[in-house]
Amino acid sequence: MEITVIRPATEAFPEDIDRIQHVGRVYQSFPGSEYVLPSDGPERDRLALQHRLLAGTFENRIMMPEISFEAGDRILDSGCGSGVWLLDAINQVPNAVVLEGIDIESRLFPMDSKLIATRGNMNFSIGTITKLPSEWTATFTLVHQRLLIAALRAEEWGQAIKEMMRVLVPGGWVQLGEAGAWQAGKTTEKHRSLVDKLFVKRGLLLDCSDRIPSMLRAAGFSNVHIDKRPISLGSWAGEVGIEARENFMGVFRGMKSPVLNAGGLGYVNTEEEWESLLDAVEEEWDNTEGAEMSFFIFYAQKPLF
Repeated sequence: MEITVIRPATEAFPEDIDRIQHVGRVYQSFPGSEYVLPSDGPERDRLALQHRLLAGTFENRIMMPEISFEAGDRILDSGCGSGVWLLDAINQVPNAVVLEGIDIESRLFPMDSKLIATRGNMNFSIGTITKLPSEWTATFTLVHQRLLIAALRAEEWGQAIKEMMRVLVPGGWVQLGEAGAWQAGKTTEKHRSLVDKLFVKRGLLLDCSDRIPSMLRAAGFSNVHIDKRPISLGSWAGEVGIEARENFMGVFRGMKSPVLNAGGLGYVNTEEEWESLLDAVEEEWDNTEGAEMSFFIFYAQKPLF
């Protein structure tokens, strides 16, 4: 296993923003990145919960294309985070298949995993899907990426998909998982408007799930598939709803520093107001039958010729 490690740096903000004092968390430090979620121990735990939740939503199928992997095939996981998807993929492909994970931050890489050390053929490195190594051209059978909605700027999405096309072998597949809209009641609508404003400020695409199919086709992919599933939010839906609530509230609570460092974006004026808003959203989910978030898996094939 190969791992590249970098040291974190402090996120920079324009001096003219009236930042709100608060207790923050540890975030990534990749130059030019607008990623809005933390990179720390609680986030590692949340990513494990999220993987279980999303895998269960799709009947524990983590690879949607029908691929017969052979020795020497390679799989790339873009934005791999803690490597939780790759650690699951280990159980579904031959040991001779090489697994590569890239992320803009190494802090969550599973450096102490005995499973990885025993298996071999698994590497992690600092990198971005918008600029992959030139030597990776036409070397991967599958490129997987999940939930970079909070990372890729609008202008980066097209470049990222072009890079996926470049590094896939002819006939190879790309699989993208992204969140869609979430809904419950008026408090959730207010919160969604706040998140939308944050994403606009950062240049991110909150509606990327609406755009991905056309971006895949524009890049030359064929056999574009769309699998959309609802995920129930809140205790009204039982254990699954509670797990979904815990995961997605973890996502939104993780956006505290980006929101408060931007002055609250016109929605909150103190750390206490931020926490109260998130508490109210959580309560609304628990008490609103039908509260849900949409989740999409898109997969498409690089033409043979």
